[in-house]
Amino acid sequence: MRPQSQPVYFTRLELENIRSFGARQFLDLLDDKGRPAQWTLILGDNGVGKTTLLQCLARMRPTVNEAPDEDDGAVPNPVEPELVREEDNAILKAYARSGTDRTASLRAELIAGATFDGSGRRKRREIFTSVEITRSKGRIKDIIPDAGFPGKPIEPLVLAYGAGRHMGRANLERSTGGEGTDSLFNAAAELFDPEETLSRLDYLRLKNREHAKAKLASLKALLVEILPYLENPGDIDIRGPRLPGDDDEEGGVWIKTPFGVVPISRMSLGYQTVMAWTADIAWRLLNHYPDCPNPLLEPAIVIVDEIDLHLHPQWQRSIRRHLTTHFPAVQFIATAHSPLMAQDALETNLAVLRDNDGEATIVSDPAVVKNWRLDQILTSELFGLESARPLAVEQAIERRNALTIKSRLSEGERAELSRLNAFVHQLPTAEREQDQRAMDILRRAAAAIGKPGAQ
Repeated sequence: MRPQSQPVYFTRLELENIRSFGARQFLDLLDDKGRPAQWTLILGDNGVGKTTLLQCLARMRPTVNEAPDEDDGAVPNPVEPELVREEDNAILKAYARSGTDRTASLRAELIAGATFDGSGRRKRREIFTSVEITRSKGRIKDIIPDAGFPGKPIEPLVLAYGAGRHMGRANLERSTGGEGTDSLFNAAAELFDPEETLSRLDYLRLKNREHAKAKLASLKALLVEILPYLENPGDIDIRGPRLPGDDDEEGGVWIKTPFGVVPISRMSLGYQTVMAWTADIAWRLLNHYPDCPNPLLEPAIVIVDEIDLHLHPQWQRSIRRHLTTHFPAVQFIATAHSPLMAQDALETNLAVLRDNDGEATIVSDPAVVKNWRLDQILTSELFGLESARPLAVEQAIERRNALTIKSRLSEGERAELSRLNAFVHQLPTAEREQDQRAMDILRRAAAAIGKPGAQ
């Protein structure tokens, strides 16, 4: 493994008095074997702090301090968290918990040289970055950064995608900011245009640029596996760059679908969005590792807010596997609201956020059972629903139970209970539609047999 591709992954995040978090909390980013988790899925209600955790991770990325201070003759720290590059007021507004002058702190722990499966013989280096923010009368009094990075510092590639991620147009020549984390902080930030990305790689392939053919093949294989309709790389038709004034059919990238061959611009918003952020990851890896034959195999940290956004249930069930296959050295840290995503991640690293009297708390090891059904997941501590049935049905069941235990019923209540009993008895209980139909037939047969005069 080349030095520039040495893996660096997050292992832990600690925060106190940061936005919705009051008392000190910890986000564990290790697997059950104590290695950096390749996948961490964070669940929780809206507004409880999931996005905050992702933004803190992105901002605590270790960066090389190119102009360290040398006050009081102290030895300058060659590494600092990216957060301290922001203005003091921006830090105060964006991170410190409002309504209090208590000290706010952030600490991220990482490890260099470790792999997800424990293989490799590189020397492991434990890394940390930290920031302490003290305030007085609502203003910042001091910001104290610190970092520990044994050996030669390197900056891990961290990419972050917010819930407002959207595809840009013809923007490969325009900077989208930093190391690709803008989308997590700015809903207007653009992702790289996947159509232009494919066209550029195809152009480099035609020019016989080194590794261009392999890089294009890798990106096509990724898109074929992640996106619906596509069955093989030939379903992605690259017709060259679009030029001003040309007809649609004269250029661009076209997708073969069951409804015909159509340009990317005519695909659904969900299709374009998923294509945009997955191709954006690939393009940034291609640029970060320009001399590598297949940069998609190189290490990075990818942070995704609401990874289930725009995904059909079938996509939700498969996207983690597909991303792991094509980005085997990438650490993914994501939030989601989907029980399908949670079901797929029961064997990975899970965290649940809860509101505890106005303060967010992190449960880093929630109780889960392998092979849970979706209804079991919904009513577990992962989502906390009282029932997996519709609210109106649950209310009817509760009313029936209340009437059942009542010592005396009026004539109207007895009639109501009879109606509710009939309603509850006909509720579907089978897991599959065909099984439910069979049960309904048996119920009708049993009712017919029970009628007076039935043979």
